[in-house]
Amino acid sequence: MDYIEQQIVFKTLTPYGRDVPLSISSAFFRRLENTVRPSVRMALEGTSVSAGAPPVWLEKASDVRTLGFSEENGSSVLRLKAPQLGKAAPKLFEQQSFLPTTVSPEDTALQVIGRIADAVRRQESSSDLYDRPLLKRFSSWSSFFDERVESIAFPLSNRRGERFSLIDQEVVKSAQVLSDQTPSPRQVRLVGTLDMVRHSTRSFGLLLDTGEELRGLLVEGTSDILHQYFGKDITVLGKAVYRPSGNLLRVDASEILSTVEGRRAFSKVPPALSSPRRPERRVQTPRTGVASFFGTWPGEENDRDLLRALEEVRG
Repeated sequence: MDYIEQQIVFKTLTPYGRDVPLSISSAFFRRLENTVRPSVRMALEGTSVSAGAPPVWLEKASDVRTLGFSEENGSSVLRLKAPQLGKAAPKLFEQQSFLPTTVSPEDTALQVIGRIADAVRRQESSSDLYDRPLLKRFSSWSSFFDERVESIAFPLSNRRGERFSLIDQEVVKSAQVLSDQTPSPRQVRLVGTLDMVRHSTRSFGLLLDTGEELRGLLVEGTSDILHQYFGKDITVLGKAVYRPSGNLLRVDASEILSTVEGRRAFSKVPPALSSPRRPERRVQTPRTGVASFFGTWPGEENDRDLLRALEEVRG
C-alpha cells in the first residue's frame, strides 16, 4: 500500500527543534493513537465506536507511520506517512454513501483529524463529523497543552506546508462544550422501508412515512439481514444518537423485525429527550451570595469574647 509523507508542526514555548523531550513526544503519540481510528471510522462509517473487531479497511486507513522529528523555522516538525483513504478502503468509495461528502479518496487519516478539529473549533452543532464519544477523545487532549506546548498543526492538504488545522486548548474547550450540549441517546422503535444498504459498513437508510430518510447502522448481527429485508417494510429496534444541536445523527440498530405494527406512531423522527442543562450562573450583589455573609458573625459575641474563648480552647 502506498503512503504519502505529511507533517505535524509543534508550537512550543521552548524551541526544541528536532530534540523533542520524551515526555512531550510520548504523550503526543498516545493521544494520536487514541484519536486516529475513531476519527477515520466516524468519517467513513458515521460512528466513532462499534462493537467487535475493527474491520480490515479501518486498520489500513489508520495505519500512520513515524519518520522522525526535524526543525523548520525554529519549530519542531514531526514527519509522518499515511495511506490515502481511497487506496486503503477502495470499496467504501465505490459504494453509495449515506454521509455528506466530508472526505475524499485522496485524504489521509491526519487530514481527517484536522478537518474534525476545524469543525469543533467553530462549534458546528449540526456537523456529521463527530458524535459524543469522538468529542470526548478531542477534549482528552487538554492535559497535553501546558506551559511547554501551545498547539499542534495537522495537515489539511497533501501538499507540504500548504494548509493546516490547529489543535489547542480552544479546540479542547469547544469539544467539551459540544459534548455537554449533546442529548443522551435513547431507545427507539421505528417503522419504515429499508431503502438503502451499504454492505461494507453495515449502514442503511430507513425511509419513513413522513418522507424523511434516517441513517442507520446495524450494530448487532451481520449485514445479511439488511439484504434480506432490502426494499421491504420493517421495524427497527435500537438507539437514537443525536448531534449537539439535538437533531438525529443516526440510529444504532440492535434488531430488525418484519412486523410493521404501530406504523403510524413509529414512522417519524424520534425527538431527543431533555438535553443536559448548563449550570446556572447568577451575578452576585452585596446582598446575595457569599457577599451577603462574608465578614459577619452570626452571634452576639464581640471580638474580645471570641478571643477569650479561643484562648480557653488552646489552654
